[in-house]
Amino acid sequence: MQHPDEPTQALPSFEAAGDTPELDTTVEGGSTVAPDGPDAKPSGPRPLVWLLSALLVVALIAGVVWFAVSTSRANREAAIRDTATSYLTSVADGDAALALEHLAEQPANTALLTDAVLADSKESAPLTDVQVGAIGGEEKAPTVDVSYRLGAQPVETRLQLTGDGRSSWKLVDGLGELTLANLDALTVNGAELTEATNPVFPGTYTAAPVNDKVQLHGEPTATIASPTQDPFRMDVVPGLSELGHQTVLNAVRTRYDECLAATESRPANCPFGVSTDGVEVAEGSVRFAGANDPWAAFAPVLDPAAMTAGGKIPFTVNATATVTRDGLTTEATTVLNGERGYTVDLTQDPAVVTWW
Repeated sequence: MQHPDEPTQALPSFEAAGDTPELDTTVEGGSTVAPDGPDAKPSGPRPLVWLLSALLVVALIAGVVWFAVSTSRANREAAIRDTATSYLTSVADGDAALALEHLAEQPANTALLTDAVLADSKESAPLTDVQVGAIGGEEKAPTVDVSYRLGAQPVETRLQLTGDGRSSWKLVDGLGELTLANLDALTVNGAELTEATNPVFPGTYTAAPVNDKVQLHGEPTATIASPTQDPFRMDVVPGLSELGHQTVLNAVRTRYDECLAATESRPANCPFGVSTDGVEVAEGSVRFAGANDPWAAFAPVLDPAAMTAGGKIPFTVNATATVTRDGLTTEATTVLNGERGYTVDLTQDPAVVTWW
């Protein structure tokens, strides 16, 4: 308790919270000094912040690079697959021109690289179920595994490509090779050939005679399953068909019989005749009569380049004529024996016979 006579002293007063005056951190010269203590604020970014920021930038750059590389690789592989798929699909669809566009080099010989030839191949054995698999090889010389069916035959092969390394690709060699031992009197898938070796798309190729008077001996069908297949040699030889043989026989026999019916001593274009040296033969008195069977061993051979058939026949003919010699006239008979050759032109109708 305070007594009224005791001296008094004023107690210090405290301002309410929030009214505490701030310390003056201004020093002489106008600069400030950061206060010490737990409430002091840093004057700039701390090292940890710098590190985290740098890592974030690196991660972003790496992500962008990874995305760009991944996208570029994916686009490259998609372009490679598209090229292989489009090539095989073009072949399957019978579009020769589009298929050729996918080749790095264009062949000079295109006799068997046409829509019509592919249409025949498709009819015999269609190319179906095209699948494109793994990609390998080098950056600008990749390979791609493909599979498909050629008729009932499953095919797996690897195609080689070349390009710019990104989006433009061509097949180094998408063609097989078919060689024929003979080119005459035949077609392949309906095409006449002028060269023995011909580039071909994957497919089936069948040789056929040019007409019904010709037949082919040997295996007339070749299957070129893939461009990587070894070159195929088709050994077919044209010869006379049964109809062709009969046509030649009929032509030669008809002409032979016409010769036997002739009344001249030397009938034109005939295998026989009588000599008139030293004698005079009465006009129209000559008669010929066959004395053998010249057809027993009749075996004409086809010349496919000229489309003619020829051979030889033996003949025995009795020739009788009224002759005059030294003022004496008589009927004389002589026997004509020999072997003569014939050629029948099968390009004409009726076939024309020439003796030699």
